[in-house]
Amino acid sequence: MRFRSLLMILLVISSCGIKDERSVQKEESIKQEFLQKGGEIVNLTQSELLKNVSNAMRTGGPGYAIDFCNMRAMHLKDSLSQRNNCEIRRIAIKYRNPIDMPQTKTEKDQLYQYHDALQKGDSIKPAVYLFDDRIEYYQPIIINKGTCLVCHGNPGTQITEETLEKIKAQYPNDLAIGFSMNDFRGAWKITFLK
Repeated sequence: MRFRSLLMILLVISSCGIKDERSVQKEESIKQEFLQKGGEIVNLTQSELLKNVSNAMRTGGPGYAIDFCNMRAMHLKDSLSQRNNCEIRRIAIKYRNPIDMPQTKTEKDQLYQYHDALQKGDSIKPAVYLFDDRIEYYQPIIINKGTCLVCHGNPGTQITEETLEKIKAQYPNDLAIGFSMNDFRGAWKITFLK
């Protein structure tokens, strides 16, 4: 009788291990799927945004591009969010638009994790988090174009006085200046509802 009870306990324990292993494999498979899907959406969004900002810069210079970002960048993200059945956001520690301020503990933790890793010289890469009601994808934003510094660089050297005045007029509490090439700017966050 004891042997049979012991055997049953061992079978239950081993089947739990199999379920746990399957659960881990399924979770990893979902993460890989959303790493790819999130990356594709970010690439599309970033490409559209950069194309529109570049056109605005060519049309009217940095001041016109600041107006574009203030008035139309949100609409662009919203339309791409709707098209891809997700919510697309940019988040940053040093944000320009208060909408981009981190709002959840996961957002704050991810931004500081990216920031701290870069400070140590480590590489940073996209991350996926699975929650009961949603899946969150994060991809770091690194300043890798000199034109970004026209609005996000150092005042007086990369940002003209005229551009700085325009930034302050549109974003009185701006924190998004003082960046250099290859600095961590923030992250894209894509939320997929289950």
